Amino acid sequence: MTTEHLYFITFCVGSLSEALHKSAAQVYSALRSSGVLNEYIIPCYDVLHTFSKEYIVQDLTEVLKEKGALA
Repeated sequence: MTTEHLYFITFCVGSLSEALHKSAAQVYSALRSSGVLNEYIIPCYDVLHTFSKEYIVQDLTEVLKEKGALA
């Protein structure tokens, strides 16, 4: 994992936290436990980081819902 990955993960967690009105710890936990972090965000970093904040939040919210990590 590179520094760029870490910055992007921090950005994703903060953006989702704000959008979902959940703590950063809750969001990070949901991303890790659902596998979204290691199976989606990190492998797809090269494409994902080129999208807007709004798109990323919407996309990650949908993926978390599909994985059952969000109601």
